[in-house]
Amino acid sequence: MEIQLVSFHCCRLTRKERKYRIDTISSILKETKADFVMFSEHVLKSKEDLHTINNNIGQKHVTALFELNESYGLKGNRLYLLHNGKISDLQTHQIYFDSAGATEHNIEILIDEMEQHRQFEVEGIKFLIIQCGENNILKGNTGCAEFRWPNRIDLKRRFTKLLNKTDIVLNPVHSRWGRFGNFLCRIRKFSENKRYCFSCTQMINNQLFSARKDPGHNSTHVVMHSKKRIAPIYTNEIENYLLQTYEIE
Repeated sequence: MEIQLVSFHCCRLTRKERKYRIDTISSILKETKADFVMFSEHVLKSKEDLHTINNNIGQKHVTALFELNESYGLKGNRLYLLHNGKISDLQTHQIYFDSAGATEHNIEILIDEMEQHRQFEVEGIKFLIIQCGENNILKGNTGCAEFRWPNRIDLKRRFTKLLNKTDIVLNPVHSRWGRFGNFLCRIRKFSENKRYCFSCTQMINNQLFSARKDPGHNSTHVVMHSKKRIAPIYTNEIENYLLQTYEIE
C-alpha cells in the first residue's frame, strides 16, 4: 500500500487561496497512485469545497482524509473521508487541543469517539484517527510516553484495545509542535508493536523545511514504524505545498 501526506502553507483561506487549493487538491487526487492520502488540517474551508473536488476527480479509486475549518455545533475541526467518489461525514470533531484539555472526562469522550467514529479500513488496513493535540492522551518527555491517566485502568484498557486492532494511527496536525521531542515521543509510542503512525502539519512562514535534504529532521511529515522513523519513497516540494509518498508492507 502507498500512502501520501500533503501539507500546504498556513494562511487565511481567502477566495483566491480556496480556489488554488481546490484546483491543486483535485489535480493531486486525479494523478495520485496512492491508496490513501492525508492532508494537513484546515486544508479546506467548507464541505462545499470538498464537493467541488469530488466532482472534479469523478470516480477516482482513492481514499482521502480531510479536516475542514468549519463549525460543528459549538465545535470545529470536523473530519470527512472521500472514498471512490463518495463523501462520508465521520460525525466527529476534535475533543481537546492540548495537555490542559486532556482531562479524565475529555479523554473518556475521546475514547468514545474513537470507538464509534474514528476507525475505518482501506484495502484491509485498519486506521485510527487522533486529531492534533488529542495525542496528549499520552504524557511524557523525550524519553518515553504513557497513558496520561494510569489510575483509570478502564480507559487505559479501552485505548490499548483500540491500538491493538489498529494497523495505522493517523495524527493530522494544525501547526508545528513547540516541544518537538515530546511530540516524537508520542508518535513513537503510537507506532509500537509493528504499527505505523503518520502525522502531517501545515507549513509556516512560507518556508519549506528541506524535507528532501534532511528527511530525518523534517517536522512537517513524521512517519514511524515500530518506533523508528521511515523515509518517503517520493518527495515533491514546490513553492506552496509539500507532498511525500510512503510505502507500507
